[in-house]
Amino acid sequence: MYRLLLFVILLAPICTLKAQPSFPPPTGVYCSCGPTTGNGYGSVNPAIASKPFVKGILVRISWDIIEPSDNVYNWHLLDTQINRANQYGKKVSLGIPSGIMIPQWVFDAGAQRLVSSSPFNDTLAIPWDNTYLAKWTEFITALGSRYENDTTIQLVYISHSTANGMEMQLPRTTTPTLAAIGYTDQKMIDSWKVVIDAFNAAFPNHYLSNDFHPVNGSNVVADSVYAYARTTIGSRYGASAWWWTQHNAANVYPAQYSIIKHSVANNNLTTVQFAKSGTSDSAAFGAGGMPAAMQLAINDGVCYWEIWNEDILNPEFDSLLSSVNCNTTSITHVPRKELSIYPNPTNGSFTIELPTHEQTNVSIADISGRTVYQNTLSNKHTLQVDLSKQPKGVYIIHLTTDGSSYTNKILLE
Repeated sequence: MYRLLLFVILLAPICTLKAQPSFPPPTGVYCSCGPTTGNGYGSVNPAIASKPFVKGILVRISWDIIEPSDNVYNWHLLDTQINRANQYGKKVSLGIPSGIMIPQWVFDAGAQRLVSSSPFNDTLAIPWDNTYLAKWTEFITALGSRYENDTTIQLVYISHSTANGMEMQLPRTTTPTLAAIGYTDQKMIDSWKVVIDAFNAAFPNHYLSNDFHPVNGSNVVADSVYAYARTTIGSRYGASAWWWTQHNAANVYPAQYSIIKHSVANNNLTTVQFAKSGTSDSAAFGAGGMPAAMQLAINDGVCYWEIWNEDILNPEFDSLLSSVNCNTTSITHVPRKELSIYPNPTNGSFTIELPTHEQTNVSIADISGRTVYQNTLSNKHTLQVDLSKQPKGVYIIHLTTDGSSYTNKILLE
């Protein structure tokens, strides 16, 4: 009896973590601005924040700056960035890099080191090290205690001990080697689960996301972390691509690109951070440069774009960034027993299981709002739809039946 009661009590707070935030997910142009270090304006540069088309700023302040010693916190820089964003009417996506930005005192407390020589010459903690995980999750809890009700912050990135503290990959060359420290995909996955749980508990009122890369040459970690985060966090969660170019999507990270497309089809929130500057390195994007990368994101249904600060300040891109638009239709997810759409993603043919036998109006539009399918049904429980002649991309399904309205997305691959 007592054991059952304790089990119910322990489950109670977990159930409350899937509540939807009181504000919509971030959309539009955000600045992938430089980190805040205490020099200059930090991430919130007035020249960028004053641009009307900029909806928000990615604010990055590393762990070692905020917590210079164990349980001693310096919130001043982050508070200043949030207040400055507020002054310009902008929102904040918050990223706290760990990894190579780990405080020295964590190693002094016993965390095991992993020295990187490629792609960076630096030191990070072994991601599954117990001392590191204890100190990192303790910091996440303190961060949430201070900012969990801050509505200027819309999105919080889940970060971990990785090659640069924000993207998922591990260093290519380390001392000791990954093999020598007993690396396995499962150890990495389990450490990500601990960190995901900590962010989920610390920020129950915010949207959460994290980047996806191959880890140690494998896609197993990324696939498993994505599945766990979606299941655990629910509709507040979506995937991020911090490598966004048309070249990378097509040729370098196809498995991670599949995660992004799946996230779009199943969530309101999916984010891309442009990997290059269209001003100084246009060719690295692939054909069409930065504007084509923007169009690819829109075609895929991604409506949140983090763009380098020099591109935002470049007058050549003013017209593009001022006029760019994306269908941000609010998606109403309903239980499978009421409405089911499968398979999703699809190659063109799919089935809609309708919630009732009453008259149902079905309308399907592409991401620009163009209607590609309409039908009115009576006394039918299932509907077979064929969009195989339509271009690949995200489509919005809208159903009206029995006084209720349902909206969802489907991805045509």
